[in-house]
Amino acid sequence: MEVLESLKWRAAVRNFDTNKTVSKENVESLLEAGNLTATSMGLQPFKIVVVQNKELQKSLVPLSYNQQQVADASHILVFAIETGIGKEAVDAYINRAMELRNVPREALEGYSNSINGYISTMSEETKMQWATKQAYIALGTVMTAAADLKIDSCAMEGFDTEAFQQLLGLEEKGLKPVVILPIGYRSEHEQMANLPKVRKTRENFVVEIN
Repeated sequence: MEVLESLKWRAAVRNFDTNKTVSKENVESLLEAGNLTATSMGLQPFKIVVVQNKELQKSLVPLSYNQQQVADASHILVFAIETGIGKEAVDAYINRAMELRNVPREALEGYSNSINGYISTMSEETKMQWATKQAYIALGTVMTAAADLKIDSCAMEGFDTEAFQQLLGLEEKGLKPVVILPIGYRSEHEQMANLPKVRKTRENFVVEIN
């Protein structure tokens, strides 16, 4: 499997080559991979915010515990969950399904009622936790796609979510950032990429039940 070789190549890069930029075409490929990610009930309760502005990226460094890769990366992909998830989100999904599958609303009414019924049982905190899990599924997909394109990345939870939300104007968009992904190309000074991966042995990682 070529994807396994790509994952062996992948590393959590912290030193990006500031002279190299990920092409628009490749960024779009990563975003499409994120959009194709499987999510619970197909609702995709998150968005990917693309930041490519060096001055803005520099402003985000102190909000990221002074981790310089936020400024040095070609782009920052911000995975932000939707707040206030409810009937409107379900209606948007149903309308999109009707458009793409050319089916009448009546054919999807049962599914719509099922989703709305499930979401109505969730507290706001539970919705946020659920949406965050979906965003992380997409994060893994995008990181794998990046590795396949030989684009480096470094997933980060170490940032001030509220400060990011405010600086990027996400609150008024009904979004809350949960994880960020600087992407770009490793610099010649990156050492992690040359070290063996520290992973469990198969015996310590896999549990087989026959």
